Amino acid sequence: MGSRGSFLESGGFSVPAKWHTVDYVDGIKVLAPKDPKASVSLPERANTPGTAYVAYGKDGVFKQLIVFDINRMPTYEIDYGTHNHEKSLHVHDYPGGERSKNPTKIYPGDALYEKYKRIFKGVSI
Repeated sequence: MGSRGSFLESGGFSVPAKWHTVDYVDGIKVLAPKDPKASVSLPERANTPGTAYVAYGKDGVFKQLIVFDINRMPTYEIDYGTHNHEKSLHVHDYPGGERSKNPTKIYPGDALYEKYKRIFKGVSI
């Protein structure tokens, strides 16, 4: 397994090594790196089937949400950041387990935006 996740003999993935839970928003774990100098990003695999994780930047602004399927593989990731030289709220799908390189922007009124809008703290669209 890569540097962002460690494979367990039980067949699962271990994510607690580099992250710890700092809060919950709408039942979703808010993770932060254990190392305060590390960049804010989320694990690529989950230890719990069907879970999701969210991360906020050091300024408290939403950075990333990743949602996993029952096989602990990512289904989609919502990011708030620069992509193609433009800051936006956008979603990357994971077809075949690979992160799409061409995200789709999401806006108020879109289904995913409405589902997670309470999580998007500090997002300006």
